[in-house]
Amino acid sequence: MHLKIICNPAAGRGRAHRHIREAVAYLMSRGARVEMEESSSPADLTRRAAAASREGYDRVVICGGDGSLNLAVREYELGKTPMALLPLGSGDDFANVCGIPRSLKKACDVALDGRIREVDVAMANGKRYMGVSGLGFDSEVNEYANQNGRYLSGSMVYLYAIFRVLPKFKPHRVRISTGNGTREEEIMFAAVGNSRQYGGGIRITPDARIDDHLLDVCIVHRTSIGQLLTTLPRAYNGSHVRKPFVETGRGLEFRFEAEDPLKVFGDGEHLTEAPVHFRLAEGKLPIVVPRGSESRSASSE
Repeated sequence: MHLKIICNPAAGRGRAHRHIREAVAYLMSRGARVEMEESSSPADLTRRAAAASREGYDRVVICGGDGSLNLAVREYELGKTPMALLPLGSGDDFANVCGIPRSLKKACDVALDGRIREVDVAMANGKRYMGVSGLGFDSEVNEYANQNGRYLSGSMVYLYAIFRVLPKFKPHRVRISTGNGTREEEIMFAAVGNSRQYGGGIRITPDARIDDHLLDVCIVHRTSIGQLLTTLPRAYNGSHVRKPFVETGRGLEFRFEAEDPLKVFGDGEHLTEAPVHFRLAEGKLPIVVPRGSESRSASSE
């Protein structure tokens, strides 16, 4: 099997860079023909992944986390070369949903021996993402985590950012357009999920599936800071959706317009600003998942 590995050396606070040689050596010991490149910038990772998707490799292997996957898929040729993941990032939520092991050798085994699953690709104003995108409190936390959480990893980054952002946060007035019409109201945040989770295991859209041809939305309406604070921990198991100020839904597209500037983050990366139109891309991403994982994915997503 001929593999192109693209490693984001910054992923996982340098974890990807520290382990990439080990991954290459193991894959070669299993008989794979491996070409490895390290990206030099976010734009470079996007360029390398797009090029590799058109060059006839059996599989393009992305070594990094959710942010690396986001950059890799932005210009990737959908529907052609399968993509495999070596989850060496901070949260690795999408790999977790796909059932890809955290163990490096086991993830390498999946890259070689796994089956191909065709999954949906979401878009925010035409920019692709794979997991969850959001605006409001959600995005302000994401931005703070990116700027100030360099010494933390996984869900600890987001927990730290939540407690830093929360005291100064104020609701945002938005216009929301769904298949059921348009309305204006104040919200704490909105998240649109292609996948069920982000932030190292926060199941914000717990019923989302990555191959159901639909997007899931979670809107947290205006509430008190205290209510928001006590509700957020429940998002780790998805029970936050039972709160009366939490609205969930499913559809082909969603639109949000805002009176004040609102950044939109997806997969931990800044994507665009409101007004924002969420929808699915026309093509599917063929991704390598463990054999026999379909039943587990169906029950866990």
